[in-house]
Amino acid sequence: MNPHEKAWQRLAADARRAPESGDLSAPFGFSTRVAALAFEGREPSPSVFARLSLRVAAVACALAVAAVAINYSAIEATLGADSGVTANDDPVAEVVNLGT
Repeated sequence: MNPHEKAWQRLAADARRAPESGDLSAPFGFSTRVAALAFEGREPSPSVFARLSLRVAAVACALAVAAVAINYSAIEATLGADSGVTANDDPVAEVVNLGT
């Protein structure tokens, strides 16, 4: 037996030898206190995975905003140019014209 099992055996033997008390009712206010704690409505703390995923999402958003900010001039040049492809961007017309 390991030390924990020996200690448990000793405690169980002492509990069997303890004198039996006459009053086995709960102390005054115990049930009210237990009911109040049960209906307290405490939310459980989020798991480690949930906290980590929120942090990773925040970092990903920051990186996306930084990427757009760094490449803003290239994006503006591409979208601001008035080329024939962007002016007549009609996919149905392009598909119909391919056949002829």
